[in-house]
Amino acid sequence: MLVYMIINPLNHIIFNIDEYFTLTVINFPTSDLLHIISGYVHPPMYYLLSKAIAKLGTNLSILKIFSIIPYAIILLISTLKLREEYGWFIVGLFAFALAIASEFFTKYLLLMPYSWAILFIVLSFIYFKDILTKADKKSYILFIIFSVLGSYFNYYAILTSICLYLILIYHTIQYKKDKTKEIAIIMVASIILYAPWIPSLINFLQSIHENFWIPAPTGDSIIQSLAYFAYSGDTLFSIITIIILIMIGLIYYRYANRDEDFYILAGITAYVGTIVLTLLISIIFKPILLARCVLPASAILWLVISIMIGKIKARRMFLISTALIILVLISTAALMVTTSATDYQNGIAQQEVLANITQDNSSLVIITNPNMVMYFLDYSNYCDMYCINQTYIYGENMARTHEIFDFKDLDIANIDDLAYNNTDRNIYLISWGDPDVNITTIPILKENNLVISKVNITNPYSDEIL
Repeated sequence: MLVYMIINPLNHIIFNIDEYFTLTVINFPTSDLLHIISGYVHPPMYYLLSKAIAKLGTNLSILKIFSIIPYAIILLISTLKLREEYGWFIVGLFAFALAIASEFFTKYLLLMPYSWAILFIVLSFIYFKDILTKADKKSYILFIIFSVLGSYFNYYAILTSICLYLILIYHTIQYKKDKTKEIAIIMVASIILYAPWIPSLINFLQSIHENFWIPAPTGDSIIQSLAYFAYSGDTLFSIITIIILIMIGLIYYRYANRDEDFYILAGITAYVGTIVLTLLISIIFKPILLARCVLPASAILWLVISIMIGKIKARRMFLISTALIILVLISTAALMVTTSATDYQNGIAQQEVLANITQDNSSLVIITNPNMVMYFLDYSNYCDMYCINQTYIYGENMARTHEIFDFKDLDIANIDDLAYNNTDRNIYLISWGDPDVNITTIPILKENNLVISKVNITNPYSDEIL
């Protein structure tokens, strides 16, 4: 699976709309990048590292492989550390699940911070156990470092880390009161290490309170989030997956060597707790519940599932549990293949459209939505681009942006006139949803809500599309 991941971007590089944001933002100076990211949906660490990696060369395969590295590290830590504790079966099942379950495979191939957040949450959970069993200085330090790093890569990883901290506090109060001082130090150290980004986190929370696209939670979205460790998008299959997980838990409780009870319960609690915290925030503050919010926590849950199955002593029950989880993984593998094929075809189509636009000397591109400007500025140096006039883009001053990218400002009310006065050119609109304009357009690409349209240059106000 690791080899296949590496071959994939080397064979053909494709991007989705979120990756276009990465390609644009890494062109900004570091201070500007931090300013922009403070208003974005992810923390800064991935973008800072990607900017540094991009300086090594213009080959975009390097950035793609950079996102695959976390899975390679997970394989390495599984072989060197987890194998000694649990044996090959448990770490093999865990590593394989993290390649094909849920959306893991897809996220490893994105120019986005998901894969690194997965890595650091897994590492923090591994050393969480060392705190429970050894409580030595090394385990405390590594737990702090990895949990804080995860929080610098993904905001939802913060919620998973909070769950682990709360469980650790409970464990200390219940079983190791003599370690209260150490836990207090952990809490203070973690807050201090994350303090530089707290003002930006507050700024982000304010921005999503004013305007955020995530819908309010529903019964289906909650069920699909609970089953996201394996599959998301179909409520019935999600329910079946949750039932299978409960069955494995009951078999473990009845037939297993239960020397890992607290650790297993901690992993399940961190997974469910991430969803619960997200749901509470959605109800009290603003809807933020997305199934993929539990992707880092899903990695923890797969380690827990692997341990539970590996600890079952009764051979028959072990085989039943293994068969159930293999059925789940076969289903997720089928989903992975289908999703990858669809993403590939959509990516090729999107890439061809944008290539045709940028290679067309007579093209004129209009970005019709303010928040989409940052996603496509990287293409502004290759074509004549107009962006909706605004003072700031994700907190970055528009005048400063003009110093880095070659584009022109345009008032939204003047889109129709611009098209009418340039009927000798090929005019393209990039919009989020169908463009809200009077001129006649025909879509040449639709991917989810991203729409690229072409204006009828013969007669912009005619219903007759050539």
